[in-house]
Amino acid sequence: YRLDNNHLTDSSCPHLASGIRNNQTLRTLNLSRNNLEGPHFRDLMEALTTSQIEKLELDNNHLTDSSCPHLASGIRNNQTLWTLNLSRNNLEGPHFRDLMEALTTNRIEDLDFMSNHLTDSSSPHLASGITNNQTLRRLDLSENNLEGPHFRDLMEALTTSRIEELHLISNHLTDSSCSHLASGIRNNQTLRRLNLSMNNLEGPHFRDLMEALTTSRIEELQLSHNQLTDHSCPIWHLE
Repeated sequence: YRLDNNHLTDSSCPHLASGIRNNQTLRTLNLSRNNLEGPHFRDLMEALTTSQIEKLELDNNHLTDSSCPHLASGIRNNQTLWTLNLSRNNLEGPHFRDLMEALTTNRIEDLDFMSNHLTDSSSPHLASGITNNQTLRRLDLSENNLEGPHFRDLMEALTTSRIEELHLISNHLTDSSCSHLASGIRNNQTLRRLNLSMNNLEGPHFRDLMEALTTSRIEELQLSHNQLTDHSCPIWHLE
């Protein structure tokens, strides 16, 4: 059911909640490009716990960190939701932890956090969420800013996850992240697609990433727009 780009606001949430609470046939709900941030967003998320929705689109809704506890409540008690799109919101903040903790008890397979102003401080929470989740298969973290010392936590968590597709496009990742990326993919036997485009991975540690590639099961690796130079070319020929 599509209600995207309808100028819906927080005041619409109780009505949306009433609609999905009493509907056992609705499987897909698209609420993209509205403005649902506010106190009544809680009502919508509470209704999600008794619905049969499998795919929920909430991208571009001006959602902030204060929405994370409500999102957490909604997905924690829902066993039908498979796909959740939260891209192009602003979920960075202390309550992002609540959302990631809830990820450990649901059945979500496809989670999109693209362009959410997430920073390095979010990496431990992301790590906690995926470490204890055995259903997540696709995770999109593109267009955030995850470069930093805690990126290591996220990559360590990758080693025990079941993720098959990971997008880290445009995250300001640098050469110093290559060792952590290497550790993550070296010990992961499920990852098939990794997109690292539009970062800045050129440097001496890029070799670590390429060496780890030889023991991984990655089938598709994207490295476009990474300022790689001629110095990186011999690394591709590692045996």
